[in-house]
Parts: sequence; structure tokens; C-alpha cells
Amino acid sequence: MKAKILLGIVLMNIMCVGIYLVIKPSPVEAGNSTAATSVQQQEILTPGEQMEVIRQREERVKAREMELKELEKQVGEKIKQLETLEAAVRTDLQSYKLVSGERVKHLVKIYSSMKPKAAATLMNNCDFDVAVEVFLNMKGDIAGSILAYMEPQKAASITQRLMTFRVGLGSTAAPETAAAVQ
Repeated sequence: MKAKILLGIVLMNIMCVGIYLVIKPSPVEAGNSTAATSVQQQEILTPGEQMEVIRQREERVKAREMELKELEKQVGEKIKQLETLEAAVRTDLQSYKLVSGERVKHLVKIYSSMKPKAAATLMNNCDFDVAVEVFLNMKGDIAGSILAYMEPQKAASITQRLMTFRVGLGSTAAPETAAAVQ
């Protein structure tokens, strides 16, 4: 999420720089405002003066190239910063998934060791998604005995979710466990 926001900000910056470069008259364009008069003057300019005009234009082009190189450098630095941030976000996300998976395993052990009626009472008050994750990681016979004591509507909803669960979509459950539940 943070990476998407930062990527959006960088793209907006790039667009703004592009618009700025299009709108802002470059030194070359600024010289073009006097181009009409300089064309008239070129007719009467000596070859030395014409060379001076060409040299000045070359200097303006070189200055513009330097500006563009600086902007490219800045954009490159921002891209590197975004890549670093993206890597940090991915690392944090992997850590979160690992910790979340460990917590679910811990909950599975706790609920599996309880009597089914007591576990069902607690599961009735548990968040729906957490309950589904816990049941996905439980053995079928234990999950069935707990579901039997749960409120019928919640048990039916959890069962429906367990039947439509697809391995790898938003779950920390092991594929073999999820396949066994299905």
C-alpha cells in the first residue's frame, strides 16, 4: 500500500517535471522570441557574427542538456528510493505473514486442546476470518466437533467459507491442511 502511494507520488512528480519542461520556455525558446528579428539581422550579419549566434545557440542547447541530465539524475535517485522502500515493505509484509501464521498455529493448538463445547463458545465470539483460519488449520474431526456446538448460522457461514476456500488466496494455512478441509 505504501509502495503504491509512493509510486503514485513519484509518477506525479515526473508528470509535473514534464509539464514544467513543456510550459517553461527553455533558453533556446527564449532566444526564438527574438528569432524573427535575428533573421532580419542575419541577412546583414557578417560571417563572424553568424558564428557567434551559432555558438550562443550551442551554449543554450548544452545548458538545456545539463538541466535534463540533472532531472534524469533526480528521477533516478527517486526511483532508487522507491525501490528501497518497496523492498522494506515486502520484508515487513513477509514478517507479518510469518508472525500471523505462527499466531494462527498457536490458536489452533489452544482450541484443539479445549473441550469442543468451550471452544465453540469462544469461537462464537471470535472474528469470522480468524475462526475460518483456525478451522482451516485444524484436523477435521476436531473442527467438526467444535462446529457442532457453535451457533448454527455462524457454523453454516464458516462451513460455507471453508468449502469455497482456495489455497493461496489470503490465507496463512498450509496447502495440505486446506486441501484436507476441502
